[in-house]
Amino acid sequence: MKKIIIMAALAGLILFLNACISLPLKTEYVPPAFHLENPQPVVLAQLSLNERLAFEEGWKSLKQGNIDRARKEFAKLDRQNAFFNLGEGYCRLYEQQLSDSEAFFLKALELNADLISARVGLAIIYEQLNNQEKEFLQLREILKKAPDHNWAKPRYEDLRSRMTEALMAEARNWLNQKRPDQAREALLKALFYSPELTEAHLQLARLYRNEKKLAQALTHYQALYNLLPRDKQVLKEYAETLEANDDLSKSLDIYERLRELAPGDKQIQDKVEYLKNSLGIIELPSMYNEIAGSQAITRQDLAAILAVKFNQFLPQPSAPPIIVDISTSWAARFIIRVVATKLMDKYDNHTFEPTRQITRAELADAFSRLISYLKGKGKKLVPIVPPERVQINDIPADNYYYQPAVNMIAYQLMELGGQKRFNPDQPVSGIEALRIADILLNLVK
Repeated sequence: MKKIIIMAALAGLILFLNACISLPLKTEYVPPAFHLENPQPVVLAQLSLNERLAFEEGWKSLKQGNIDRARKEFAKLDRQNAFFNLGEGYCRLYEQQLSDSEAFFLKALELNADLISARVGLAIIYEQLNNQEKEFLQLREILKKAPDHNWAKPRYEDLRSRMTEALMAEARNWLNQKRPDQAREALLKALFYSPELTEAHLQLARLYRNEKKLAQALTHYQALYNLLPRDKQVLKEYAETLEANDDLSKSLDIYERLRELAPGDKQIQDKVEYLKNSLGIIELPSMYNEIAGSQAITRQDLAAILAVKFNQFLPQPSAPPIIVDISTSWAARFIIRVVATKLMDKYDNHTFEPTRQITRAELADAFSRLISYLKGKGKKLVPIVPPERVQINDIPADNYYYQPAVNMIAYQLMELGGQKRFNPDQPVSGIEALRIADILLNLVK
């Protein structure tokens, strides 16, 4: 009886063990440790219904860590389908087959450039490989399509900051070692990651300026001007570089902006005036505009006409002549310039007599001197009528004003009256004086 009981117990145990063996074991799947970016609905909408159902089932399994089931679903898609490559890329990433995963993500993007999920996968791969440059590029591409992307944006900002700081530290080190080529390379890389970095722009501008590469320097000074429009040191260097590059008009604009920021700076004021004179820009007194209506111009009127019309050719005097009677003249600064260049004379007692009326003979003398001055500066001025053929009946050949009058006729700046008379003592109207100046200016140009 005891033997029968033991046998029965053994039979029951065998049946129990068989039942246990026949029960399926439940697999525990581990979800991916990395960020799994859901494809955008608008992109998923490009799939057919069956393709979408297969992909979504595969994606659900991938999130659970069930790679086998995920692959089974993704396999229902054509291999030239971007979503097949996307799914397989994440399966390979889960399995840490990084090279294969990268290839599938790149293929997915080749087939559909709008797949942000593929770029997220690539960024994860490059982060694991510590390839910061490639990671940065993928994060930047994500933000181009989704500027406020919750996953990519903070990573992009952090990575950009770290890379920029490292490159700037490298650039400073090269600069301290007096190795400009290496410093420039690091600074340009820093600007690639942080285009608005003022320190990098400033150092590059100065490097290029020292090397006389003014066009490249101006590129960075322009960027600095946009970023720091009120920085006086930046504006000063920018204006100086523009002037050195012969862009006087733009240099004047920057100096005038600088003058607004530093109204009491005499050096800046002097530079503004110098550039205006170089460009032929003169702030004219209201009295100048009244010359055209005058029937008899004065010596100060003639000085103003010469200085204004021929401003670009007349230098600012380094040692102004002493003239004692022009302090109240509206044309004082013009008088000083024409006397300094000997186009008109002051008298022995250091007077100019600015309000005395000018005669035709004196006008001819001033313009004849101007022609000689311009020819001395290399201007090619050729008489229209040979001087030896000019005959003037009312000025003796040995008179001081004879040759100036001949020159005016030879260059066709003035005309003889009846009986070949020059009328040397007659006054000159403003219209006539301005016309003569314009004719000569055109001959020069």
